[in-house]
Formats: sequence, structure tokens, C-alpha cells
Amino acid sequence: MKTKPPENTPNPQNNSSERERERLHRSVLRAVSHDLKTPLACIIGSLEIYGRTKEKLSPDKQNILIDTALQEAYRLDSLLTNVLEMARLEQGAVQVKHQSYDMDLLLQDCLIQLDHRLSGCDISIKAMPASFSVTTDPVLLMRAICCVLDNAAIYGQPHPVIGVEYEKSGAQVVIHIRDNGPGIPESKSEEIFTKYTRFTPQGRTHTGSGLGLPIAREIMRLLGGTVTASNLAGGSGAVFTLAFPV
Repeated sequence: MKTKPPENTPNPQNNSSERERERLHRSVLRAVSHDLKTPLACIIGSLEIYGRTKEKLSPDKQNILIDTALQEAYRLDSLLTNVLEMARLEQGAVQVKHQSYDMDLLLQDCLIQLDHRLSGCDISIKAMPASFSVTTDPVLLMRAICCVLDNAAIYGQPHPVIGVEYEKSGAQVVIHIRDNGPGIPESKSEEIFTKYTRFTPQGRTHTGSGLGLPIAREIMRLLGGTVTASNLAGGSGAVFTLAFPV
């Protein structure tokens, strides 16, 4: 006959899991705290200078300060959106709602949503051979595409060139998003889809939040699809491929 261990007996496995959760929690807090403080400091600094010296500044310099604060506010908003969305995805709080939607219209809506983020980008969209409608969750698909486009804009600086191609391939829709960035570090094509994983190319001051690509992968999983990454031939950038069932 087996005897039950005392209820207060420590369980090594539970203790190990709890320590790992605490470690991850601290890691996330450090990453988010740094990302929150950086744009906030820039916003506060720009607006303080503007408020104290605007009488002495030329209109061009005033516009530069306001524009800097606005861009950092957009960056902060993007970070908070990603953090909250990642939490909802991990908690299983996102439901898929299918409906028919035109792919070209969907991609154009993505560009409208990212208008401030894609400013200055050279973007082309090509259907192979022609546009078509799909039945999927357009809101979730748009969010996944926007995450990849935002990543392309960040790593393609200072003059991002982004190419989007989409087609039906058998029972799937396949979307290729190419950029002119530095490409993906060797053997890191999977690691970039891990939360808070970021690679800062030489000469860059900051990159994204490290959440956009993990969000894209989780959304594509919900849609029954995938998102993968590879480098273009000749080291001329990266290509992200999103595929989901028709």
C-alpha cells in the first residue's frame, strides 16, 4: 500500500518550474522596461526643449523636435500593442473569425495601417498571376503581415526597399515579403521567432521590440499556417514566407 507524502513536502519539479517562471518574468520586465524608458526619454527631452526654447527656434527646428517626439510616441505605442497582444495570444484569448476577403485589398489595408511606420519605404506589391479572394480571418492575417512589414522597414534602414508577392500554391496561399536589410545571422532563422530576440546590425542604435515576429508566427499557427525566414541570394536581404490554407 502506497502512502501519500505530507502535503507540505516540497516538490523539486514544482520548485524548478517556479524558478524558471521567475527567471523569464524578470527577463521580460528588464526588456520591456528598457524599451519603454528609451522612447519616453526621447519624447520628454524633445518636448522639454521645444517648450523652453521654441521662441528662439526656427520653424524647421521646431518641426524636427515635434516630429521626433511623434515618431517615438508611435514606437512606444507599437511596443505596448505588441506586449498586450503577445499576452492575449499566449492566454488563448484570440479567436479566429473566417470571412472572404480580397488579397490585394487586404495588403493595401496593411500599408494604410502602417503608414507612419513605412514612411520613406519603397514598397511594391505583386499578385502572381492576379489578385484573388481568400477565406480566412482578415484581421489576424493583416496583423501578421504588418508585423513582418514593420520588421522589414526597421532592418532596411536608411532606405528600405520591400517587395511583396503572393500566389495560390495548391491548397495554400503563399506570401513572400522581401527586404533589403542585412539578412538573418547564420543559423538564427528560427531564433528570430523567439520572444525578445533582437539582432542589432552594426551602426544601428535600436531595433524593434523583439515581439513582432513571434506574434506573426503565433497568428499564423492559429490560421493553420506557417511563417519562415531565409536570406536572399547574394546577401541582399531576407525573405519571410507566410503560408496558410485557402
